[in-house]
Amino acid sequence: MFEPKVFDNTDYESRLAYNHELMALVAGEFIKEATTLLKTLQAHVNGGDWHDFALVAHRLRGAALEVSGYRFCQLISEMEALVIKHESDLLAAYHVALTEEFDALVLALNQEIFR
Repeated sequence: MFEPKVFDNTDYESRLAYNHELMALVAGEFIKEATTLLKTLQAHVNGGDWHDFALVAHRLRGAALEVSGYRFCQLISEMEALVIKHESDLLAAYHVALTEEFDALVLALNQEIFR
C-alpha cells in the first residue's frame, strides 16, 4: 500500500506555482492556524462534542492539504471515520499521533520551505 509523505514539496511547489515567497507565507499561516485548531480539536474530543469536532477536523484537513501534508490529512480522515463509526474511545490515541505528525510536518516545512 502507498504510504503518504509527511510533506510533498514537489506537489506544494506545483500547487503554488513555484512562488517560494507565497509558499513561505502559506506555510507560516498553516502552522499558526493548525496550532490553534489542534487545541480546539482536543477540547471537542474531551467534551464529546462531535459536531464541532467534525467542523474543526474538516478545517484542519483542508489547511493541511494546502501545504501538501498528506500523512497529517490521512490521520484526520481516520479520526473523522472513528466518529462516524461511533468509536470515539480511540480518538485520544489518535490525537497523540496527530500531534506527533503535526510536529513532523512543521519540521519538514522548516527544512524545505524556511531554509
